[in-house]
Amino acid sequence: MKKNRTPIRRRHQNVSLGIFCLILSAKIFGVEVFFSPGSDCEKQIVDSINGAQKEIVAAVYSLNNKNIVESLKRAHQRKVAVRILTDRLQASNRASKTTELWQAKLPIRVHSVHRIEHNKFGVFDEKKAITGSFNWTNAAQNVNSENCIVLTEENAVQAFHNRFEHLWQVNAESQSTLFIKKLISKRASTKVRSTASDSAKE
Repeated sequence: MKKNRTPIRRRHQNVSLGIFCLILSAKIFGVEVFFSPGSDCEKQIVDSINGAQKEIVAAVYSLNNKNIVESLKRAHQRKVAVRILTDRLQASNRASKTTELWQAKLPIRVHSVHRIEHNKFGVFDEKKAITGSFNWTNAAQNVNSENCIVLTEENAVQAFHNRFEHLWQVNAESQSTLFIKKLISKRASTKVRSTASDSAKE
């Protein structure tokens, strides 16, 4: 039986070539993969928001990442058509930026059809989609083990965009508006009670 006499250096070169070809083929077929904790996924999302010129749509379970939220606001201010769908239970979380975005006049809806809105994807100018386990949150970036997948293949991007349009239509604007207004009112009342309680202790 012949022993494998391939020099170690050549074997390493073959491995490096294989990795390079894998990365190259991924880019050719419109797929890139990133992981957290770390800033890679956040950067991909923020850069895509900042680079969008016409439209941003996103269906995300939870949303509180400051850099992503600020980028969405700036996109809205420069007249990019931004629409966001999120989960109503997560929107009720004190850390959620749902009400902040709504008060900044961004079109945002909470789901009223399915049990939870568990998607985590965004589509940018119908040219790029970002999906994966990565929620648009601080925890997903800093402490969780997550992934995000960047897609530029036309059919895949269109499938995500079509799904968003369906979700946007079946989750009524009127119910979302009512829910968000109640949430804002509830938080304002809680803040008033807290302030009154603190004053009484002085």
